[in-house]
Amino acid sequence: MAKTVPVRELRANLSRLLSDVVDRRDHVLVTRNGRPAAALVPVDEYEALEESAEILSDPDALAALEAGLAELSRDETVTLEDLRRELAERRATR
Repeated sequence: MAKTVPVRELRANLSRLLSDVVDRRDHVLVTRNGRPAAALVPVDEYEALEESAEILSDPDALAALEAGLAELSRDETVTLEDLRRELAERRATR
């Protein structure tokens, strides 16, 4: 759960709040005039959100994800061992 702080508190305690985000992986929601305005999150979480947004905005990637989920729901899966064996067999026939 994110800690909510007004912008005035952010200014007064920026160093401590940043340490909480970096060291304890806290989330800080900053409000302005009582409304959410910004969020402080660990950089790796921000990067993961950016990557997710990029993938979800790519129609081809989204279609591939949906196809994969449909295969999973139909139990059309292959074990890693089976995949390796199939690839080895293909290489041997070249």
